[in-house]
Amino acid sequence: MDMLLTFFQQFAQAPITVWLWVLPLTLVIWFIPSILALFFNRKYLKLIVLANIPAGFSFIAWGACIVWAVTGKMTDKIQDKTIDKKIRE
Repeated sequence: MDMLLTFFQQFAQAPITVWLWVLPLTLVIWFIPSILALFFNRKYLKLIVLANIPAGFSFIAWGACIVWAVTGKMTDKIQDKTIDKKIRE
């Protein structure tokens, strides 16, 4: 616990250049699911962004957002195949 407190004290006293690198990098990592949704799941982009904001506090929820963001087009393809199959019958 003492080591963690020391880390935060040193980080708080870090020069502005460190903050200019760490904050944007943190935001990019935090919003990776939203960035992926931009390419793979535009249909649910707004919902993924809204879910992504609090999900960053939980690694499990953040990972679930990544899965949701990446599987968007895949679920559409699966639905299309099942619809085609039902039409053919």
